[in-house]
Amino acid sequence: MDELLIEVASGIAVGLGMGLVGAGGAIFTVPVFGTLLGHDPKAAIAEALAVTGCIAAVSGLAAGVRGLVDWRRVLTYGAAGIVGAQAASPIAVRTSASVQTGLFATVALYAAWRMWSGANGQGDAAHRAPRSPAWKPLAIGCAIGVLTSLVGVGGGFLLIPALAVLEGLPMPRAVATSLVVIAINASAGLAGLWLNGGFDANAFHGRPVAIVAGCGVAGSVLGAAIQRRVPQGVLRRVFAVLLVAVTVAMVGKMATGVMFRGE
Repeated sequence: MDELLIEVASGIAVGLGMGLVGAGGAIFTVPVFGTLLGHDPKAAIAEALAVTGCIAAVSGLAAGVRGLVDWRRVLTYGAAGIVGAQAASPIAVRTSASVQTGLFATVALYAAWRMWSGANGQGDAAHRAPRSPAWKPLAIGCAIGVLTSLVGVGGGFLLIPALAVLEGLPMPRAVATSLVVIAINASAGLAGLWLNGGFDANAFHGRPVAIVAGCGVAGSVLGAAIQRRVPQGVLRRVFAVLLVAVTVAMVGKMATGVMFRGE
């Protein structure tokens, strides 16, 4: 398949997903760059962070203009995410690609389970816990920042449940707040990789990143526009199945030694 077609279609699909459910950006973009476009695995992680950060920033700012973003929670989770991302960046640069791929697969399968289990109408926002201790949001935000640097995920599948259940935010507000935090985490992850020499030996492909990000922003606008017209339970199950499929494909290619072209 033509690479430009892959980039355009993938960008629209990833952005559409983020607009519809507020998560799944980098967790789908890493396989796009690594498996479909054949980029080096470490470069694919950085490229996925760049794309996800762009899409989340635009979508989050649009939600902020509509008054949906809880900026106090953004400060809490975002600051903790920066700490986690910076702390994990030196480790991420020195971790082998195969280990990072294994970690990514584990996180992706967990995300698929969370999406599927939250699709039955008794998901993340259905049971609100009492107000959590102050350390829990900081710990969760820091852990998500660590995952951002290590495996290139924005963490929306963890942020949204935390904001909805622990913080008691309504789902539209939780999704909007999550998008801004994802943009912060992605930026922190990229900065950490750059400061620790993560780009020295791995080419960063600017053109495909720009195309996927641009198409992703357009897709996210469309997704946000039709969000209320599509049953969230159906969306979450579809995303869960797709996530399992791409994860199995990645692991299968890794096992046969051809996960990324050129390896």
